[in-house]
Amino acid sequence: MSKYLIFRTDRIGDFIFSRMLVQSIKEKKPNSQIDFVCSEYNSKYVKNFKDIKNIYVLDKYDLPLMLNNLVKINKMRYDNIIILDGKRRSIFFSVILKAKNKIAIVKDFRPKLILRLFFDKYFINSELNSQYYNFSSIINYLNFKVPKKIRYYDNYTFEKN
Repeated sequence: MSKYLIFRTDRIGDFIFSRMLVQSIKEKKPNSQIDFVCSEYNSKYVKNFKDIKNIYVLDKYDLPLMLNNLVKINKMRYDNIIILDGKRRSIFFSVILKAKNKIAIVKDFRPKLILRLFFDKYFINSELNSQYYNFSSIINYLNFKVPKKIRYYDNYTFEKN
């Protein structure tokens, strides 16, 4: 079983679009474990997806929570860490995490030496590239297939009011 940790600490819409990566992983390796690092805001939404096992909150203002999650994540021994949000805090946080393979999408990240030393592959996100293009690049890099039809709400549990 492969273990994936995906960083998505931005908005809900960005998380929904990242479902194409989750779908690709699950189609090729159905027994894979997929976990997410989210913002506090996103975590309330992400927890409704049945195919996501663990959710870690990355709050730059809560140092004890960040350190606690760091210890938990390192115990999991992930095969792949994928940073989709391109945020500096996600990149620096993942530098101290253990994983067999680290991949990142970055937007104008200056210390390229950090990327070269700590990441197996990184993609530069320019204004010309769309998220679809970047996610397709990651999916191809992992030797998965880009889904022909993206099912954004598969495995979502809708709550009744």
